[in-house]
Amino acid sequence: MNPESVARWTGIIATVLAVVVALLKEELQRWWRKPKLQAAIRLTAPDCHKTWITVVRPETGKVIARVPCYYLRIWIENVGNQRAEQVQVFASKLNRKQPDGTFAEVSSFLPMNLRWAHIDRPYLESLSPRMGQHCNVGYVADPNTRSVPAEFLPPVSDDKTRLRLSLEVQPNTGSDLLEQGTYLLELKIAASNSEPVTMSLELFVSGTWYDDETQMFSDGLTMREMSGGRRGAL
Repeated sequence: MNPESVARWTGIIATVLAVVVALLKEELQRWWRKPKLQAAIRLTAPDCHKTWITVVRPETGKVIARVPCYYLRIWIENVGNQRAEQVQVFASKLNRKQPDGTFAEVSSFLPMNLRWAHIDRPYLESLSPRMGQHCNVGYVADPNTRSVPAEFLPPVSDDKTRLRLSLEVQPNTGSDLLEQGTYLLELKIAASNSEPVTMSLELFVSGTWYDDETQMFSDGLTMREMSGGRRGAL
């Protein structure tokens, strides 16, 4: 092939490639630039820690009580190269450990979103690349506080703790209250512009309250990741 033919074919190929790139530019950008969500679990502050619930009567704004509690949170981070929009953490399924060691689905559990920490909403408007935000999983309140009306705190019996999941609403079925036992909570973490990431949390509620934070997160209330997301043993 003579130099003139080589130059002509090179020009043709370059033109075709330029047209293809122009036509697929937006598609290529979507493929290359996208958010990527991952979750991390740490049973230490500020993710999980002992704090206080300030109980206020809505009609009057009067503070009824300040109750000790332990909060469980997961850390959601965008490790992609594009901002994630309308981020949600959807609690899709709850299973409870049976006496024979197997897990059975809790049929009364109503799947719904968890609430984001600090803003107390089911959707996070956006999450920029290399940025993160805590999402509430639930909390355990001191069961010895019986002077607070049941509508404000989880009901107690025999001084046993219950874990109240931080669902977007409190279902009338009471399926957001986990009594003593071991559970698997399936979560789907997604945004309007990213595929869901599925992870499973193992939650253990002993039913016993400990004032010491280290002992509580060792013997009274534990959370660890079983699958998906970003694996982290606790």
